[in-house]
Amino acid sequence: MNRFAFTLSEGTRTALRRYVGYPFFFLFAFLISAYLSFPYDRVREVIERQVAVAVPGSELEIVSLEPSWVSGVELTGVSLRIPSETEGERPMSVTFPRVWARVGMLSYLFGTTSLSYEVEVDGGGIIEGSFEDESDDDHARSHLIVHLQNVDLRRIGPLRTATRLPVTGVVTGDIDVILDDQSEETVGEVSLDIADASLGDGRAGLTIPGMPGAITVERLALGTITVRAEIEHGTARITQLVANGEDAELRGSGTVRLVRPVRNCALDVLLRINVLPGYRERNDRTRGIFGLADMSPDVRPYRAADGAFQLRLQGTLGGRVTAVAAGAASMPD
Repeated sequence: MNRFAFTLSEGTRTALRRYVGYPFFFLFAFLISAYLSFPYDRVREVIERQVAVAVPGSELEIVSLEPSWVSGVELTGVSLRIPSETEGERPMSVTFPRVWARVGMLSYLFGTTSLSYEVEVDGGGIIEGSFEDESDDDHARSHLIVHLQNVDLRRIGPLRTATRLPVTGVVTGDIDVILDDQSEETVGEVSLDIADASLGDGRAGLTIPGMPGAITVERLALGTITVRAEIEHGTARITQLVANGEDAELRGSGTVRLVRPVRNCALDVLLRINVLPGYRERNDRTRGIFGLADMSPDVRPYRAADGAFQLRLQGTLGGRVTAVAAGAASMPD
């Protein structure tokens, strides 16, 4: 049998060491050094400070922050508490068991901040996507992509605080927004579906104008809520907000004015809820509640001509959102 041996010349071996081996060894040593010596405590301080600026009065707690590969971090036990605007109410809170984030190093070299992320939501579900920022001293422009997978609404504290009732549902969908300080350049779209949505649990109470005390609300099944919105010229216009549940039908329309910072975005949304006879006649409690509501002069401004309830939500995302009676308003087709 013939055997062939392949032997490199001394000059070739020297060239390989000089132009391949040494650079790779340097890169390996640099990455390991950066990985082990990166100031992660400093990263924690920066994150907490940025959140405090974005949400005044909030408290961010991070149980641990560790490296993830070379350009990423992994946060464990992330808890955000937002103080209530009403004295005596408990602060709102959101918990994320685990958060991964990775910086796009190549993008950074060209003057763009690029970040990909994945967030594990308490109670189940994943939020993932990316964020790119091309802002400078003269112009601010950001691109946010969010993909939600089976996010459980029961664990979103601020949502329950806003509705005053337990909210259930599983959210899946996408948000893609380019936010520019020139409103004409702000564009995007929103596509969300909330499966098995409901309000109330038969134990929590709701204060209704003109009615004494808090009224216990039986679970109101809304089915799947479909939300679609188109963003043009700095305004998100709701093109579809609809649900046809076994207990009620939901319709909605309106706009959200998108500005920087996001907490100043202005909300103006009209909601219509038509509670079906089967729910009204479910038991003595529901019959009694709707009997009182039909006679209350304070509830009358919320009633449309066909008996459905209508209200308008107004305010800012970072401030207080109020519900105003809108029984006389016309719901767009």
